[in-house]
Amino acid sequence: MTSRWLLAFVIAAGVLVPAAGTAQASSVTQAQRRAARAQGRVDRLVDQYEDAEMAMARQLSRVSRAFSVADAASADAERLKRLEHRAAARRARDVRAVYAAGGTVGLMATLLLADSPSDALWRYGTNDRLLKSVLDSDQQILRDTQAVARRAGQKVAQADAAAVEQSAAMGELRQDADRARIALAKARTTLARLDRRAQQARAVQAARERIAQAQRQAREQRRRATGVVTALGIPAEYQIAYQDAAGTCASLRWTLLAAVGQVESGHGRNVGPSSAGAQGPMQFMPATFAAYGVDGDLNGVTDIQDPQDAIFSAANYLCASGIGRGTGDSAARDRTALFAYNRADWYVDLVLSAEQAIIARAAEVGQ
Repeated sequence: MTSRWLLAFVIAAGVLVPAAGTAQASSVTQAQRRAARAQGRVDRLVDQYEDAEMAMARQLSRVSRAFSVADAASADAERLKRLEHRAAARRARDVRAVYAAGGTVGLMATLLLADSPSDALWRYGTNDRLLKSVLDSDQQILRDTQAVARRAGQKVAQADAAAVEQSAAMGELRQDADRARIALAKARTTLARLDRRAQQARAVQAARERIAQAQRQAREQRRRATGVVTALGIPAEYQIAYQDAAGTCASLRWTLLAAVGQVESGHGRNVGPSSAGAQGPMQFMPATFAAYGVDGDLNGVTDIQDPQDAIFSAANYLCASGIGRGTGDSAARDRTALFAYNRADWYVDLVLSAEQAIIARAAEVGQ
């Protein structure tokens, strides 16, 4: 009886052991299949992420070009306006000289002083030539002034068009950034939802590395795209406001505040509402402005569209977001505060690149 029972147990054990091994192998295979399916989904999502990031890099380059065009056009317009003013002043001076000489009346008075007919003819010819010369010169100056004014107007139009282009590129940039963020979040979620066994599969490890590599490439693309930003000319009233507002917060540089102003509106060149509803020179959302708004010009009204109010409010918000607090790395505090202002890494990179251009421009002019 005992032998038969042992034999039955051995037979049973022989059957059960392979069955357990088969079940375990099947479980591993199923995990690998789940991992492979997840890898395929992640690959498709990473493709979408990379496409969106490439589009972001193109839009960042477009923003940089718009800054460059706007700066060059504005500088040319200012130079032409100075030429126009000088030409107008010269013309006014010549006209005054003619009137001071008495014009035709003065010419007749000169003839009356002649000692002889020949002297009178000489005086007449000389004065007539001088008068015609002044008048001809006046007409040429007038024509030159009008031509300069037309060119200045064209340059102003170019600068305005560049500001519109920059605004449009920023809008598309935000849309591309949203696409990239959503695709990346879905890819990560796909892997996070896998069970422990599936997450240990090689396919999942490869998917994680694909995500990491795509992020590294995206950061490098953004770095190259934001590395050529040009500083826009800063209107005098804006620069004064940037400098005064920066003084209200420890560790806040006026050049960083100016960089935010450049990226947000080109220092007031484009203050229209964004697609998200941001308004004014520093592109505040109304709710954020209501919480952090400052009466920068002390006129008793806090206005989101007023440059001084907007700039002082931006300084207040950046300070509250960490720039003026703590003892850690100042560069890290800058990035944290800028990220709070606009929750996007590309935005932080763009502002910091713009600040470097502003610092270089300020050094050139001795500010």
